[in-house]
Amino acid sequence: MSSGLLLPQERVLRWLGKYSTSLESAWDVTRDISLPGLSESLGVVRSALHAPLTSLEEQGFIFKRMAHVIGGGSRRRNVYHLTEQGRLLFETLGEDHSKPRKNHSVGVPFGDFPHGGPIYGRSSLITDAQTMLNEQHCIILSGLPGIGKTTIAIAVGNEILSRGTNIRWATADEFSDFETLCSSMSIPLPLPSDIDALAEHMALLYQDEIFIFDDIHTISERHLGHFLNVCQKMESLQGPKMVFVGREPLGSFEIFERISIPPLETLEAIQLLGSSQSKVEREHIAERLGGHPLAILLYQEGTTLPETNEDVQSYVEEVVMSTLDVSTRSGLDHLVLLPRPIEAKKAFDEEVVGTLDDFAFLRWTAGMEKMEVQHLVRNVRRSTLSPEEKLKLHQQAVLHWEKCAETPDDHIVLLFHRISSESDDLNTHCSSAFELLVPTHSHALAVLLEQAIETSKQPSYLHYLAAKVALDRCEPKHTHHHLESIEEEGYINEIEMGLAYLEGRIEDAEKAIVRGLNIGSQHQKNQLALSAASRLLDDRMSENISKDAVDQIKQYLSNITLPDAPQQRAVTVVALTMVQHALALVEENFVKAEALRATLVSVGGFDNALVLGLEAKASLVEAKKNPHLFTAAIERTQRALAHQSSRLHCDSLRLTLVEILLESDIGLAKTEFLQVTKPTHAPNNVLLHRLHARWWTCRSNLEPSHQQIALKEAITQYRAAGCPRAANLLEARLHSLL
Repeated sequence: MSSGLLLPQERVLRWLGKYSTSLESAWDVTRDISLPGLSESLGVVRSALHAPLTSLEEQGFIFKRMAHVIGGGSRRRNVYHLTEQGRLLFETLGEDHSKPRKNHSVGVPFGDFPHGGPIYGRSSLITDAQTMLNEQHCIILSGLPGIGKTTIAIAVGNEILSRGTNIRWATADEFSDFETLCSSMSIPLPLPSDIDALAEHMALLYQDEIFIFDDIHTISERHLGHFLNVCQKMESLQGPKMVFVGREPLGSFEIFERISIPPLETLEAIQLLGSSQSKVEREHIAERLGGHPLAILLYQEGTTLPETNEDVQSYVEEVVMSTLDVSTRSGLDHLVLLPRPIEAKKAFDEEVVGTLDDFAFLRWTAGMEKMEVQHLVRNVRRSTLSPEEKLKLHQQAVLHWEKCAETPDDHIVLLFHRISSESDDLNTHCSSAFELLVPTHSHALAVLLEQAIETSKQPSYLHYLAAKVALDRCEPKHTHHHLESIEEEGYINEIEMGLAYLEGRIEDAEKAIVRGLNIGSQHQKNQLALSAASRLLDDRMSENISKDAVDQIKQYLSNITLPDAPQQRAVTVVALTMVQHALALVEENFVKAEALRATLVSVGGFDNALVLGLEAKASLVEAKKNPHLFTAAIERTQRALAHQSSRLHCDSLRLTLVEILLESDIGLAKTEFLQVTKPTHAPNNVLLHRLHARWWTCRSNLEPSHQQIALKEAITQYRAAGCPRAANLLEARLHSLL
């Protein structure tokens, strides 16, 4: 320790010395140089910093000013900087011997790995966790809210990193599924939706890494079964080792070995209180708060302590929260009802964020982008709010989020509040959210629809939406569950047809199509006929198609009646002509295909790129029969690709090129395949399922190390796309490899 400085003063000086002088005049500054940032970095309660900060300021080594903390709410807060004299002193301090030297060969942390401060009194637990992880494939760190589970997981992770092993960290919330947790761990998409393919994919690529899943107790029942299933399959394949972190009860995780995190021993707990009070006083505080780390960090000097060390929740409710004024408590109430972390600027009352942060009531995501109330405080406050109070808060939150919702994440929070506020128009709100969220956030929508069903008095339509989400996510079990509660005949038939395709029941699917053509309106018949014909055209793995299939396609198309309204008529003509064009190419009737393209040109009112794409597909099909036309066909395809404005059409055309190149030029096929958009989320319609199926099929041909994984996922996607025959052909190919 440097002469003239007490240890707490030196630690503050060293911390502030890391930050540039350019921050001294900045309007926006990092939270690290505010009181909450210093407290978390140095591992002591806020009040323990008052003495060293005041002393350093009086000696002229630091100064404080008001500034806006990035992402920390609108209110300006005190931040601290070194003076010129302080920087001169900092430069004389030399190396900090209190910190362990880092190993030169360290692992890489991926995902939202939190920044940890000093850890007191947990060395034996950390050693036990490391030992157990060496002996077991999966372990659980469990305990009460605020007891230090995440802190110990960070320490275990840092130790693993120091040994050269990579760590991937994900923090769950009530909408998380396995895929979104993987995404937050910086695992590249696409991931297979087939559970066996997914587990094999993860085991193959990440077997030498460690996965840490925090807050697993928040994962909803809707996604928990799948999450556990994948983890168990990864374990059986000797994939990445896993650490699960969560609070009890964790009955679903009983198969894994666990370490329960106890409170801190008194002599260790007092270190969280700093040294501004006598040891006797600090021991008294730590004992009364039961050695509970978060309760100690919430302690404000001079506040009343609980009578016994077993009453931490009452202490939080009756003492800690009693220090808040009315407006701050109101702002806290809005935050405790949130289902997930949010940006501070989106809070119902942004002004209270800084105050709550100063009181240690908030916890932040690793990158400081979002915040939420500490779970101990959140749970205590939620339990004290009456149903009437919660309802009023949710109703107020709806009005707030209707004004500020911009991103899909915002709309998830908005729908959550609408459901919780018992909105009268829940079907309409859920239907609108379906269109917005199902392409990229089906994991959250699936959970929200379950919640909406529980509150609705007439949930039939909500069960229909939930079944559609389950179909898109290739989840037959959930689809069956919701199908049982749908009442409208047309919706029942639609879901039964999709489910039959997903499960490979071809006859049942065809019966459902016939029923749909009998009971639907003409508009619905047109859509179903086009969809059924298109499905059947794609339900093959070669250029050949049976005469029966051709007859069936023509039978489906005979059910179409062109609408009278000009715009609808034009749309139907274009869709019908595209199906007829694809059929003409299958039948190698290139003259008819050319005539159909001319029909499209005469319709007008659509992108000419569509015709260019159809011309390119026709030239590629014709070139397969006449190889001397191949060079010209590729050039025409490249010109058509350059004109495509639709990513879907562009990828479909390029995949057609790749599929044909697979037989003649594998090198060029690889080059073109790399330009196709990777599937990045669950498909939300049959066209995307088919596109994804083709992508995985091409991958199975181009990447031998992933062949079996890619085939399994292609099979799943073809079934979801309503192409069971193609799926069966790929299944036979897969079995030949096993």
